[in-house]
Amino acid sequence: MMDFFIANNHVEKPKEEEPEPEPETTGFHDLPMELLLKIMKMVSLDDRVAAGQTCRRWLEASHYYTPFNEKLVFRFSNINFCDNEPPIKNFIQAFRIFPRIELSSVTFYGNSDFWPDFGEFVLELSFRNCLIRDTELAWALQHVPNLRKLRIESCDELFRMWQFDKQFHCCQSHFVLEKLLDVSVANNDFMDEKHFNWIMTIAPNMAHLDISNCFKMVTAVRRVAMVEHIMRFINNRRFQLETLKFSGTLSIDDICLSTLAMLDGLCLESLSLTFCDKIPPAIIDLLRRQPELKITPALQFKVGKVKKTIQTPGFISFLTSQPNLVHLDLSSSLGVTDEVMELITTTLTKLKTLKLRRCILITDEGIMEIVKLERLEVLDLSNCERISDRAMFNGVIGRRMKNLQELYLCELPSLSDYSLIQVTLNFDKIQILDLSSSPNAATDATLQYINFYLLHLRKLILYCCTKVTDAGLTGIDLPYNPLEIWDISESFAIDRIFKLRTLVLTGCYKITDLALQKGFSFGELKELHLARCSMLTEAGIEALVTNNKSIEYLDLSECPNVNDHCIDLITANLKRLKTLKVNKCPMLTDDSLYFVSVNCHYLKHISLAGCFKLNRVEERLQAAIPTLKTINNK
Repeated sequence: MMDFFIANNHVEKPKEEEPEPEPETTGFHDLPMELLLKIMKMVSLDDRVAAGQTCRRWLEASHYYTPFNEKLVFRFSNINFCDNEPPIKNFIQAFRIFPRIELSSVTFYGNSDFWPDFGEFVLELSFRNCLIRDTELAWALQHVPNLRKLRIESCDELFRMWQFDKQFHCCQSHFVLEKLLDVSVANNDFMDEKHFNWIMTIAPNMAHLDISNCFKMVTAVRRVAMVEHIMRFINNRRFQLETLKFSGTLSIDDICLSTLAMLDGLCLESLSLTFCDKIPPAIIDLLRRQPELKITPALQFKVGKVKKTIQTPGFISFLTSQPNLVHLDLSSSLGVTDEVMELITTTLTKLKTLKLRRCILITDEGIMEIVKLERLEVLDLSNCERISDRAMFNGVIGRRMKNLQELYLCELPSLSDYSLIQVTLNFDKIQILDLSSSPNAATDATLQYINFYLLHLRKLILYCCTKVTDAGLTGIDLPYNPLEIWDISESFAIDRIFKLRTLVLTGCYKITDLALQKGFSFGELKELHLARCSMLTEAGIEALVTNNKSIEYLDLSECPNVNDHCIDLITANLKRLKTLKVNKCPMLTDDSLYFVSVNCHYLKHISLAGCFKLNRVEERLQAAIPTLKTINNK
């Protein structure tokens, strides 16, 4: 009985359940904001945006800190700019600012509410090849009071349809962009004096003007009239102008340059010009005989006992009248000779940028004195076919230029690997090196020196450098070791350049899977071009995508061994891929489209031209990938 009572009245206490362990946290979200900002400053823009998806605190650090936010560029291409259609419909409802906006091939429909809502924070605005009317342009500009840079490029339809009337002139006086300093109207043929005046009127404090490649499709009379009008404008604003860009604009001849040379108060820091007039032989001979001759509007010299006077060409007068030039671009100038080069290096000692691409009359003698430009940071000698090792060794390579950061040596057939080896030994701070189509300069031995010395490289372009093989990229099986000293022999792979962001190996057809397996393990590589590398297979692609997770741009066009499995490997491993080009890859089938649609979440551009086995490409990809903007399959 007692047992029954005890049994019925005994209530066992429930066992206390052990609390579930809290998920482990890294604590990164608790970092002080000052430390977060320092971390964000050390990574690239894309990495910063990706880090902002970690948590709300990291989002605030990556997006809402003003110095970071001002570096973001929002690009709209091939859309309708309308409040009732995405993406503008979605952006109007956003709670953020858009400091830099680029509009390319955009069609505008009416006056959008986007500009009154967000125009106050816009600092840079660019229109390229857009269908926009004058009233829509005026509506946008009058709502961006803090605009600093404006680009209206390749918008001929705007200027064709732009008609002035009394109502528009009233709108013209309603706003002035006092902070607008940089204006570009490049690549416009049908801009006339009224259009130019209106744009310049709203920018009273403009200091940088770009009218490159304009007035090509109009009559010669019309072109000369516009150039004369621009010269008068430069005369009126000569005390505030700092940059003039005339590259590719016709009718900027010796007479115009003579006019500019006579303007007192014009002090430029940057000049871009294409000069094709022929300098008189008498001037060239005089400069050759008297290199230290002081340049004046009228040069005086003696022939025997007789004094003679000759008019100085406008090109020479203008260059010598601008001793404070820092950036000089004379690309495609057929009037630049060795004597002019000697004058430039003697007069313009403050130059930091010198671009001489396709100045085909320059020889070794003209390059000899470049070494005098001790402040030079950017040098472009591409397509100057008469330059040889002698010019490079005596005129470019030296200890005086200590800050060279960008060097472009494209299509120089007379340049050998000896010059490039000397470049690596003397310019260890180079960040951009372009050796495109210079097959004698870019060899495996050159690459070994690049891999060892140029550790600050961020961009290396070896387009169609056909002597580059796996040995140069990996340091394996070299015929001889160029870095061998006494009994010490060592070779280096290209991934030793740990800061490399862009690598172009298009047309280097001797590269095999071995290079991708043994030499490609980059932490920051964003852009890789391997088009026409016909010996690459699945094994190399697998190693590439496994060891280089940060790739965002990949070009494997005309690689015949790229198949559906390669596309599966690429899309499954490269989570940050934004651009994929696989043109003329005949082994691709519809299965590759499935892999792309399932694995790619951030893809923006894909090119599949020449893949004849693919069907209904646009239909399959557009619905599956909402971020996709461009599909090229033709």
